[in-house]
Amino acid sequence: MITERPAPRAYYDITDSEAAHLRTRILAGERSDTGAGRPVLLRGATVITMDPEIGDLHPGDVLIKGEQIAGIGPDLLDCAGPDAVIVDMAGMIVMPGLIDNHRHCWQNAFRRLIADADLDSYVATTHGGMAMHYRPEDMHISVLATTLGAIDQGVTTVVDFSHNSRSGAHSDAVFDAYRESGIRAVHASAAPNAGAWEEQWPADLTRIRERHCGAADSRHSIRMGLDISRVRPVRELLSIARSEGLGITFDGVLGAGAAPEIGELAREGLLGPDVTLIHCTDLPDEVWRMLAASGTHVTLATTSDEQIGIATGLPPIQTALDHGIRPSLSVDVEISLAGDMFTQMRSTLMTQRMGTAMRRYRGDTDCPEMLTNRDVLEFATVQGARDNGLGAVTGSLTPGRAADIVALRAEDITNMPLNNAIGTIVQGVDASHVDTVFIAGRLRKWRRDLVGADIDAIRRRLTASRDHLADRTGWTVDPLRPAGNTRPAFDHLASFVDHQQHDLLES
Repeated sequence: MITERPAPRAYYDITDSEAAHLRTRILAGERSDTGAGRPVLLRGATVITMDPEIGDLHPGDVLIKGEQIAGIGPDLLDCAGPDAVIVDMAGMIVMPGLIDNHRHCWQNAFRRLIADADLDSYVATTHGGMAMHYRPEDMHISVLATTLGAIDQGVTTVVDFSHNSRSGAHSDAVFDAYRESGIRAVHASAAPNAGAWEEQWPADLTRIRERHCGAADSRHSIRMGLDISRVRPVRELLSIARSEGLGITFDGVLGAGAAPEIGELAREGLLGPDVTLIHCTDLPDEVWRMLAASGTHVTLATTSDEQIGIATGLPPIQTALDHGIRPSLSVDVEISLAGDMFTQMRSTLMTQRMGTAMRRYRGDTDCPEMLTNRDVLEFATVQGARDNGLGAVTGSLTPGRAADIVALRAEDITNMPLNNAIGTIVQGVDASHVDTVFIAGRLRKWRRDLVGADIDAIRRRLTASRDHLADRTGWTVDPLRPAGNTRPAFDHLASFVDHQQHDLLES
């Protein structure tokens, strides 16, 4: 006897009570610390895998077992097993989780406080002022709010460039926040840029990794972060990182000030595939050629360069591509900027296409190709994983990789009818369309709601932290008026750097 196979139902046909029952079954069957739980089959979606060998499917299924993707295909109902939780997802787009390769999560008790800041005022405000007053509990609640906000917007992996590691307790509080939110975190640990601290870094990197990463939690990894403040000569720091097997991320790679150092490191063979440089704004072609030859990775911060005015203010999208470097993307600072990766994809796409159109209009017959929507989605997924050391772990929907998966409501009023899945992801989606998020096979968002997050309690704690820090630093916070500071620590970036930065090339 042949039983007719039921067609997958659209997400908008599933009742609230059915959705609540599915959520309960998924959570009950999740992988525990002691063994694998119930499989989950995401059925009948438009599947964008970002894996060229598998391709995309419409419709398609994704099978999750434990922390990993177990299968992808047009119909996996027979492969799921009798105990699987079947989730009908017709009308949705299922895709890899987005990867933000550079965000300063600790700052976000002050989201959008200085929305009109330039680079000088940003650095003076954050590092020259508020950073010096953070307690471990302030680090915890800011990072928790940031990473939950990232998950809410479809980000499953974040490189948290944590340059306010004032003590081991501050770093431990950050990892506690990662665990609480469930984010996949690459912790780029860096020394503070100003003020008193315990000077435990970089020695503390070993303790952090042993306590919080790898066997302790497969979702967490650590890199050495290098920014303005260097507690030791850069060559010594690179040697320490490599002796510990750590990748290295340089922030603040900006124009004429950074070019000599980066160029010398490249000539000495000290750059390479274990190094990622952030911004790279206004670097000379000679340095770009050396970056490409060495296999060094580049992460762009498109909106940060443009809005805050970093170096020329023009993100080096086309320059990277001209030298054969496929960049990844990042948010950078929510204290001034938007916090979602959809904005980064759109801004990167439109900036590059605008530049190409301008060249064509002016008669340039040797113009580059315009970026496509798929290109920037690749930057925000596959390339992000490659650039942060997780290229074999996440970034695409591939069997054997982590089940870091996002489902988008593609048939809501602002996107219906679904005509172009990639175009919808890049051009049409915002946080309200992010329906479901899995990270390492665990459900983190369901039917637009974060799972297990007490938003009211987080709001109270974050506001209390903001008020404490504002009081300590002299900030007056009024949502209807520009923020004001009665006790500025530094007036200009130059003053800050004069106080904090060593001349590494002479060290």
